[in-house]
Amino acid sequence: GAVLWLHGLGDTGAGWQGAFGRVVRARPEVQFVHPTAPEAPVTINGGARSTSWFDIKTWPVGISEPEEPDGINQSVEFVHKQLDQIVQSGVPAESIVLGGFSQGGTVSLLAGLRYPKRLGGIVSISGWAANRVNVDAWVHPSAKETNVLFSCGVNDPVVDFGLTKRSGELLHQVLGDKIAITHQPRGAHQPAADEMERVYQFMIESLPDAF
Repeated sequence: GAVLWLHGLGDTGAGWQGAFGRVVRARPEVQFVHPTAPEAPVTINGGARSTSWFDIKTWPVGISEPEEPDGINQSVEFVHKQLDQIVQSGVPAESIVLGGFSQGGTVSLLAGLRYPKRLGGIVSISGWAANRVNVDAWVHPSAKETNVLFSCGVNDPVVDFGLTKRSGELLHQVLGDKIAITHQPRGAHQPAADEMERVYQFMIESLPDAF
């Protein structure tokens, strides 16, 4: 199995390396892939460049955030290429978990649900649905069978709960019981300990046991 994990705005792949020790202990065969986003100007940073999977225009990120933000389709293509490479290396798509934090969670939802093969699972922590108009039209039929873990903070100061709550509702309309949505009572953008515990458990259940 494999985990492809996407970091948040301004971070690097190295920022999350080593964060999944519990998963490694339970599934020692699993390969972890931690790519770093390209550098691009970000509107909320006054156009300053940083590692970014796509542009963000509202702060806190809210329900008025534009659909199809600049750069997101290129990031989806990048993730699809990474998934294809993992599959070509001999790991079946249904043994791959794709996930991420914040901006990375947003890309994971879009890329994972657009991917033409069913993945083992998709995780979004503090992410949102970047495209909220006609979700059913962009979710690939195979992806409707993929298990999704979507967690967000009720008092998140960076990503407004109005956006994450609506994102969860829209995804639930399309995915039904395949998506597990947790509204965390946290006032931070970073995940809480029990939230990460659920992520570890979801990953372990979604990844194949060693033969």
